Amino acid sequence: MVNTRRQSLLLALAINCCLFGVVSAQSKVSESRLMPYLGTPNLVGQAKFTYWGIDVYQASLWSSESGLTPEQWETKPLALDLLYLRDFKGADIAKRSIDEIQAQSPLPKTKAQAWLKSLEVIFPNVSKGQTLTGIYLPNAGIHFLFDGTYLGEIKDPELSKSFFDIWLSKQTSAPELRKKLFAKNL
Repeated sequence: MVNTRRQSLLLALAINCCLFGVVSAQSKVSESRLMPYLGTPNLVGQAKFTYWGIDVYQASLWSSESGLTPEQWETKPLALDLLYLRDFKGADIAKRSIDEIQAQSPLPKTKAQAWLKSLEVIFPNVSKGQTLTGIYLPNAGIHFLFDGTYLGEIKDPELSKSFFDIWLSKQTSAPELRKKLFAKNL
């Protein structure tokens, strides 16, 4: 019994060490691919997003400044890196994004349709283990990366801010996630 318990504890310790190594490696990869946009990227916070008990993605918020606060994010270059924990179609990601934007601030039908088309053009299908990264450039737009490779950009500042509001505004549908994304600066 004691030997089995000791083996279980050692196994748990080994798994945690391996997971920590994977997260550290992921952080280094994210850092290097964000340098052209953020200079020296600073990890602001990270958290796993779960919906109805299903793990969806691991989110990491990066900034060009070490002291990014929830009140000032709209004025600073930043990146949101989503490591997907399951497969999704790009069209479904785009649709869900528009639904989340509309839940915070209803849009005229024509604007919602135009924004949906813009996002559908950008978002690829994702598989478990792949990353989508949005780089927010205030008053300019968003650059998107897929597994570190440039996907494209959206030059509409209003859509860009609304897109990042999904995670970062006070009206987010995931307030605990937002809190953890800003954890180092609350």
